[in-house]
Amino acid sequence: MMDLVPIPEIIAALVLAAIAAGIRAAWRIAGTRLGRRAETTTHRSADDDGPGRTQARLVASCVLLVIISVPLILHLVPPNGLYGFRTGATRSTPAIWYPANAFMGWSLSIAGVASAMLLVMLPTTAKRWMLWSVFVVPVAAAIALSFAYLRHL
Repeated sequence: MMDLVPIPEIIAALVLAAIAAGIRAAWRIAGTRLGRRAETTTHRSADDDGPGRTQARLVASCVLLVIISVPLILHLVPPNGLYGFRTGATRSTPAIWYPANAFMGWSLSIAGVASAMLLVMLPTTAKRWMLWSVFVVPVAAAIALSFAYLRHL
């Protein structure tokens, strides 16, 4: 009976759901601390989201990225179809899955820490495009490096 229940996948899904709920709560708290009241409506314009709130959300996303990377680094995630560096090569061979996921975990962790540090150093008056580029460029570089590493395995 226990062979039919995918325990690692269920645990991973529950952990991801808990992390997502925590990040959402942190975003709401950060928005309140930035002098904004809690949103009571579900509809608001894109202009209503100030740069300070965007900055806080992106820093929270960096923290989430680092938290999600830790199980990959520690080889705790078995080959699956939900969580990890999933390509045809990694999913077919466990000997490739674990080193590729560990590398991607490290590179995403480094990208998350670097992005968070840069985001914290930027003024709250920084333009939105600058905030997003400080987040997206290191993450894209980490993903590109992970694919380059995978080719060498």
